[in-house]
Amino acid sequence: MKIALVAWPKMFLVAVGFVLCASSMRSQAIAAGQSVKNETLQATMKTDGSYELAFLTTGWKLEGKLPANAVSLLTADGKDAIGTYHEVSANTKERAERIRIYDALSVAIFRDERKTKDSDNVNPFPTFRGLPEGLSRLGFQRRNFGFYQFGKLGSEGPWLLFDKQNHAMIISPADRFLVSSLEEMPDGSVDSRIIPSIQRMPLGFTHDTVIAAETGAHQAFTTWGSALLALGGKQKPANDADVTLAKLGYWTDNRTAYYYKFDAKLGYAGTLLAVRDEYKKLGVPLGYMQLDSWFYPKGPLNRWDTLGDALEYGENEYRADKELFPQGLAVFHEALAMPMVTHARWVSSQSPYRKEFAMSGNVVLDPKFWKSTASYLHDAGVVTYEQDWLDENAQAMPNLTEPSAFLGEMAKAMSEQKMSVQYCMTLPSDYMASTLYPAVQTVRTSGDGFERRKWDEFIYDSQLASALGVWPWTDAFFSKDLGNLIISTLSAGPVGIGDAIGQVNVKNLLSVVRNDGVIIKPDTSLLPIDDLYRSDALGEQAPMVATASTSFSNMQVKYVFAYPRQASEASVTVPLRSLGVSGAVYAYNWVTHLGQVIPADGSLLMKFQDGWAYEVLTPINRSGLALLGDADKIAPLGRARFVEVKADETLSATIQFTGDERVQTITGYASRRPAVTAISGKIGTVQYDETTHLFTAQVFAGSAQQAKIQVNAR
Repeated sequence: MKIALVAWPKMFLVAVGFVLCASSMRSQAIAAGQSVKNETLQATMKTDGSYELAFLTTGWKLEGKLPANAVSLLTADGKDAIGTYHEVSANTKERAERIRIYDALSVAIFRDERKTKDSDNVNPFPTFRGLPEGLSRLGFQRRNFGFYQFGKLGSEGPWLLFDKQNHAMIISPADRFLVSSLEEMPDGSVDSRIIPSIQRMPLGFTHDTVIAAETGAHQAFTTWGSALLALGGKQKPANDADVTLAKLGYWTDNRTAYYYKFDAKLGYAGTLLAVRDEYKKLGVPLGYMQLDSWFYPKGPLNRWDTLGDALEYGENEYRADKELFPQGLAVFHEALAMPMVTHARWVSSQSPYRKEFAMSGNVVLDPKFWKSTASYLHDAGVVTYEQDWLDENAQAMPNLTEPSAFLGEMAKAMSEQKMSVQYCMTLPSDYMASTLYPAVQTVRTSGDGFERRKWDEFIYDSQLASALGVWPWTDAFFSKDLGNLIISTLSAGPVGIGDAIGQVNVKNLLSVVRNDGVIIKPDTSLLPIDDLYRSDALGEQAPMVATASTSFSNMQVKYVFAYPRQASEASVTVPLRSLGVSGAVYAYNWVTHLGQVIPADGSLLMKFQDGWAYEVLTPINRSGLALLGDADKIAPLGRARFVEVKADETLSATIQFTGDERVQTITGYASRRPAVTAISGKIGTVQYDETTHLFTAQVFAGSAQQAKIQVNAR
């Protein structure tokens, strides 16, 4: 092909000159910096080593600088476990520093990659000059149960930062959680790094930091947790994934009736068998029983009844004490005839395990130990292994391999025996590390013995657990304590009591479970509403308002629990928008059994009785109907009772019965007397109260132990 030379007009040559000039300017800009972005975040890296994460919705910026200029700047597109991403990277002679921005989630990942052998743990990436000014703070502390604290950022993360308009970001490690550190320096700068006591990094070593940005603290936690779960390859277990989640349990841990105590006439084993028999006689079948640290020998005297937290008071041998169980744990299980949960401490300084197995600090790393332990527990009917004291004595030495080996070998061995793991006295790093282990299904989120003064810490720490794919556990309490029972049920995690024989409150417990001991619970855990984060950050001490929910195909039920935190408060008024409710609802006071219609733009007034208030909010359909469900239950529309509910012109519901159930009474709201019919099963007596506008209907089981009903306005 030949190109002809022509005499181009002068104006066109000027235009070409402009294009060439612009192209040259663009090349210089590219040389100076590269950017990638999604709808909410933009990451930029420059040849002088500076980098920036810009929050496009709020105008916030996080800025830093590498210790050396970039040899090259690159951009790339790709896909990892989180989803498709756009990456910008700066390469120096010794390291590659990358920032990824994702399409599916409002998330950025900062990666520090070492390209030389045995490099120094210096100049962490990212290091930000400072956090955006004027933001409120929430951190989780490196002590008992990862305790939440407003105004103070914990050294392990995550950090929640948010403004008065409810814009929020979360910063945390994205891997190597057990040896990672987040630190704000005296000059305001922020480092995300491996703990300084680890001084050298191997060739190819990487460390990731994650930042999530959303509107609302709850959504920020959800997005952040989703990213970590994706990276860890873990899916959140169902809230009935094993018997400890599905059924009511009996616990013998600290502050329960039989913690290191028993009826002398019956012995320890006999006392627990008597507990089982009492619950069965009362019509409240237990699903499992927990054996706490009393069940194995400890300390210098190698006895079961050794208490204390000194190192020598750990496990001598993780086997049932022969004084208590002379024939072994498996024989006791045969007599008990129900699954068990077993507690574990650290390894005693006197234990023979220290010579038999590879250890780190006061915990065993050796796979042989964990396989043997898991096999022993499985053969004795244990379904959940509870690792306690994770914040103190049950820790490996802080290096790049041993902490993860401890938790990893534990989870692997229990998983191979189809057992789950529960964490107790959990640090923030343990919460985050649980995203690597599908066997870890539950976690204690408050201190020993659930009680009123622990409600705040349980509900706030449950936000951390829920985001990271584990179900929160209140710890045990006594069945007479209705407020504790409601919170525990609404947590959607385990529910367990520790009553003495003769002290069981049957009525309260039957409000939690079906006749077969299955817990009727929400889909989601009880968590603070977003408004509480802003209020508590300001120190206003407004009443706590927390919600859980059950979602069906076209409707969502809200369970709202509130309580005062100042003696003078008698009630709280909550706008429906603060509860995430957009339409009209019927609000049912679960204690008084009375309710009210609240319009779409209205507010819920909750009056405190006995120090708390509890309301169930169910949508009103276009015909003026609302289903409350099994109103005697704390979670009246939980899935263990209702398979499906639809709210269109009519209401329809599929109801689940247990083996010996034949009839259930269903409650609802109707502006006038409704018509209730059975599609399957049978309808018995229907009653309607003209004053309260509440109706009840007897529903009889049909085939497959289910019934389907329809409610129509007349």
